[in-house]
Amino acid sequence: MQTPVEHAALVDLVRWIDDHTAGLTLPTDERSQIAIGCFDVALEHQAAITLLHHSELYGSMLALLRVLSESLVRGLWLHECATEVELKNFRKGRVEKSFATLVNEYETKIGTPSGVLSGFKISAWTQMNDFTHTGFLQVSRRHKPGRVEASYPDQDLTNALGAAGALGLIAAGQLIAIAGRQDLLPAFMEKISAYASPKTAA
Repeated sequence: MQTPVEHAALVDLVRWIDDHTAGLTLPTDERSQIAIGCFDVALEHQAAITLLHHSELYGSMLALLRVLSESLVRGLWLHECATEVELKNFRKGRVEKSFATLVNEYETKIGTPSGVLSGFKISAWTQMNDFTHTGFLQVSRRHKPGRVEASYPDQDLTNALGAAGALGLIAAGQLIAIAGRQDLLPAFMEKISAYASPKTAA
């Protein structure tokens, strides 16, 4: 398995998130329930990325990162920005705005235009699309001299594991906030800081 240090850090984070979000008392209004569902899906994708990495299924792991990011951003936008008509359309299977628009509307609403998610979109969106839709980046990493098999640079995997961790932390933070658990915020902020620190081999 490649990048074992980053993998171990993400596994630890997934366990921490599960420990700190299990059993939360969450609101039952429709808007909250829809957003909570999105965040829960994002966290499942985060956990799946750890399993795919452990199994050395790197192509599928990288393909899932865009899906994770969309789950998170939809949850954020639906909870903070969507009109009643847009919620109704979502129930019918329609989101008639681009990923970039959802990010922009959400960050504008919370007062952080051109924030972290915008930066992530600018830096990673093209590559995520390529891996999800079997573009050249994905296909070109299926070859080794004389044979066809996964051949992913460590940097691809390091970036994906780090992004999965950060996106999952945002989803977990939203669940904590929706639950009104202010008592968990200090531990949550401490975990964000610890996860962002450089990772070294034990």
